[in-house]
Amino acid sequence: MNNESLWQLRESEVPQALGNNTKLCVKKAQGATLTDVNGKTYIDFAAGIGAMNVGHNHPKVVEAITKQTHEFIQPCFHVMIHAPYLKLAQALNTLTPGDFAKQTMLCNSGAEAVENAIKVARFSTKRQAVLCFDGAFHGRTFMSMSLTAKVKPYKQGFGELFNNIYRLPYPDMHCDLNHFKSLINDLIANQIALEDIAAIIIEPELGEGGFIPASIEAMQYLRHLCDEHGIVMIADEIQSGFCRTGKLFAMEHYHCAPDILVMGKSLASGLPLSALTIKKSLLKDMPTASLGGTNSGNPIACAAALASLEIFKEENLADQAMHLGQVLRDFFNEHKKTCDFIGDIRGLGAMIGVEFIDHNNQPNPTMLKRFIYQSLHHGLILLSSGSHKNVLRLLCPLNISEHELTEALSIMSKVLNELRLVTQV
Repeated sequence: MNNESLWQLRESEVPQALGNNTKLCVKKAQGATLTDVNGKTYIDFAAGIGAMNVGHNHPKVVEAITKQTHEFIQPCFHVMIHAPYLKLAQALNTLTPGDFAKQTMLCNSGAEAVENAIKVARFSTKRQAVLCFDGAFHGRTFMSMSLTAKVKPYKQGFGELFNNIYRLPYPDMHCDLNHFKSLINDLIANQIALEDIAAIIIEPELGEGGFIPASIEAMQYLRHLCDEHGIVMIADEIQSGFCRTGKLFAMEHYHCAPDILVMGKSLASGLPLSALTIKKSLLKDMPTASLGGTNSGNPIACAAALASLEIFKEENLADQAMHLGQVLRDFFNEHKKTCDFIGDIRGLGAMIGVEFIDHNNQPNPTMLKRFIYQSLHHGLILLSSGSHKNVLRLLCPLNISEHELTEALSIMSKVLNELRLVTQV
C-alpha cells in the first residue's frame, strides 16, 4: 500500500478529531530520518513532537527494549514490583533539580502525569485552586485540558471544565517583574486568596504556546511565593526536559527547583512513559492506592528510559543542544537580514522558535504554512506552534549528524529564498 491508499484508510477508520501534520505513512525510522511507504526519506525536525531527543531507533534503546521483552513484559507494578521501575525512579530522584528527598511515580502520558501532580498538590495542601498561564499546554484530559490555554481546538464543545483554575499572562524573558507581581497581587485581591491556592504549574519554556522561555526573575519570584505561602510549585517539563534546552532539565537554567517536576516524551525515547518526581514530604499522608495505574511504569518503557538516560550522558546531548541551538539561531538571524517575514528568534538550547510575521509585524501563519509545506516537498518535516500558529518550532533529534543538519539547513535556505522572491514581487 502507498501513502495515498493508507491515508484513505486513515480517513475511513480513524476519527477526524485526531490531527495529522502530514499525509505520509512511515515505513522506517532511523536517527534523524523517516522513510515513508513510497520510499521517500525525510529529515525529521519534529522528532515525535519532542519525544525523540536521542533519535529514532537508537541501537542502545532497541537493545534495552529487546532484552526486557525476553524477561517480562508487564506483571503490573501493583501486583509485583520490578527492578526497571525502581531503578528509573531512583535515577530520576537523583537527577532532577532540588536538594531534598524525592519520590517518583511513573505514568503513561504527559497529561496523566499532570493530572497526578494536581492530585498530589491538592491532597497535600488541602486546597483546591490552581494557577496556570497563558500559552500553556498541559494535555487534553479534563483536568489537563482545563489548564491548557487555547480554547480551539482543545476545549471548545466539551462542556464544563474544572473550576478553581486561574490564569495569568506568561512571564516571558521580557516581562517586567514589578508588573508581574502587580498582576498576581490583583489576582489574589480580587479573585482568589493565596491561602486557597494548591499549586502553580508552569512550563519553563512554553511548547505549544510558541517556544517562549520564562523570565529567570519571575520564575524565582514564583518559587519564593510558593515557599512563603505553602503552595506547590509544579514544573511541566514534558517537552523541555532531557537535554532539549541545553540542560538535562530546563529548570536548571532558573537556579530553583520545583516541588513536583513532570516529564514525558523523550523520557523513554518514544515509548509511552511519563513521570512526576515529587518532594517526598508532600506524599506522607496520601493513602495507599490513591495513586497508580495498571500499565503505569511498564518495564519495557522503563528499560528504554534507563537506556535513554545513559545516552543523554554518554553522547553529551546537553552540550550538543547548545551547539545546535547556536547553529539554528545563526542560520535564521542571517536569513532575517533579507527575509522580512522572519520575526523573533528565541528559545533555550535547541528548543528554538522562529516567528513568521507580515509587513505590519503581525502573526503570519499563512507564510509559515507555506514554508512548512514547501520544506516537506523538499524532504524536511517541520512543525508550527503558538497561539496564532505562526511560530516555527525546531525539534530535531539532538544527535542529528552534521550531514543531516547541513541538508536540513540547505532545504530551509532554499525555501526561505523562494518565499522571499515571491513576497518581493
